[in-house]
Amino acid sequence: MEKLIQIRIEDDVKKRVDDVFRSEGLSSQQAVKMFLTQVANTGHSPFEGMFGPRSK
Repeated sequence: MEKLIQIRIEDDVKKRVDDVFRSEGLSSQQAVKMFLTQVANTGHSPFEGMFGPRSK
């Protein structure tokens, strides 16, 4: 079973992202699905440590 994820993104950002992924033969939807699958498979986020408390 699959779940639907919806996001809102600015038109300009979406267009630029679509251009990048299209040049690689992907849709934005495919790229996001690949990203989420990779995070699920590895158990690691590329954002680890970026948004946590900052040390002084």
